[in-house]
Amino acid sequence: MTAAIHAFKSARTATALKPRAVEPKRGAQEWLRFFTHEPLFHFVLLGLLMWAGAIYVGHRDDRYIIDVGPARRQRIADNYRNQYGQNLTANQLRGLVGRYVREEVFLREGLALHLDKEDEIVRRRVVQKYEFLQTDLATPASPRPGVLERWFEENKARYLSPGRVAFAHIYFSPDHGGDTTARARALNVLKKLRQSDLSRAPTLGDPFPGPSDVGALAPDEAIRLFGDSELSRELFKAPVGQWAGPDRSGYGWHLIYVTGHSPPALPPLADIRDQVLADYMDEQRRILNEQAYEKLRARYTVRDDGAGP
Repeated sequence: MTAAIHAFKSARTATALKPRAVEPKRGAQEWLRFFTHEPLFHFVLLGLLMWAGAIYVGHRDDRYIIDVGPARRQRIADNYRNQYGQNLTANQLRGLVGRYVREEVFLREGLALHLDKEDEIVRRRVVQKYEFLQTDLATPASPRPGVLERWFEENKARYLSPGRVAFAHIYFSPDHGGDTTARARALNVLKKLRQSDLSRAPTLGDPFPGPSDVGALAPDEAIRLFGDSELSRELFKAPVGQWAGPDRSGYGWHLIYVTGHSPPALPPLADIRDQVLADYMDEQRRILNEQAYEKLRARYTVRDDGAGP
């Protein structure tokens, strides 16, 4: 018995010490034979193809489905009411739904052809819509006590009422002999006026379609009355108490006699608080928008090849 056990152990040891044969590496032909004859590989490959095909078909089917259900129809009706202030009739709704379907078909076909790529108008519109969304998100908090007052002091130049001028003028129309003649007539009248004590003499010129005597006229009002002209600018530079000109307006030539200048004035905060608050909130919104942009900008890497200016 002992001898048998000893013989078994010896045989086992010999088997363990015997070197195993190294399996040869598979060549290209053997791998090809494996891929073409292995059922498991065929099963996995078929599954992948079916999965990819299902995704493609699903996306393709989605492209050709246009939803004009209750939600979409309600949105069309709401947009119409917001724009025109009245409700749609049934016929109008059918027409607008048809137009929406037509636009959606053209849009999807255009996107499929990548017509949106490198299009400046599309690019600008997307940027504008995103900026609009960002503006909606940037809602500043109401200012704490004292903040608005300090902001008003720092920005009070924005709220100065414009300087005003009071004056009389004499008009000379180029319709009577032309522009050069009208100016020459104005110069002749100016010489006579400077030798007199008159501060107004509208009858020495031609009838003017507006007033001959004007009190407390602001710069923007002068432009509305005389156009963006030499006269509109010179009115606020002319000295008080003497005739000056001739200056050209959108109508013709004028001599002016300034009776007084009112300097710019700052109204008290209490009188314009609503306006100041609106301006303050607009500025804070711009600050928040800029901060939001900086956070977005930090996500991007801009490469400069050195070719730019």
